Amino acid sequence: MMFAIVLSILLNLVALFAIILLYVRQNRLLALDNQQKRRVSEMEELMSAYMVELKEENDAFLSSLTKTAGEEQVTEPPSKVRMKAMEAYQSVQAIDPSIDPSDHSEMAELDMVSMHRAGFSIDEIAKAAGVGRTEVELFLKFNKNIE
Repeated sequence: MMFAIVLSILLNLVALFAIILLYVRQNRLLALDNQQKRRVSEMEELMSAYMVELKEENDAFLSSLTKTAGEEQVTEPPSKVRMKAMEAYQSVQAIDPSIDPSDHSEMAELDMVSMHRAGFSIDEIAKAAGVGRTEVELFLKFNKNIE
């Protein structure tokens, strides 16, 4: 009989401990949920304040832009400006990034191309120019449009 009473008390204590443990976990979950809702509302407030500020800045920018557009007059239409830019771009010679200007002169490069056209081998061109075989191969490869 005594064993049954002790067993009953132990089971009641374990059940009471489980109830307390579940209650604490539930309170933690509710606290986290409330904290998450508070953070979301704070983020929404910050974003709306940021959007209002951004809208005000955009309005101020547009108003300053319309004021300056009324004061300034473009001397040439955009199509002529674009044509001038294209002409300037096309008049600049293409720069080959594979060539180091300190290593070769423009004359040596033209000699390499003319020697290649004349039928000299890459080894002969490299010896004449005083550079490596690979450098001559790369130069000729990148300058196929000259050939």
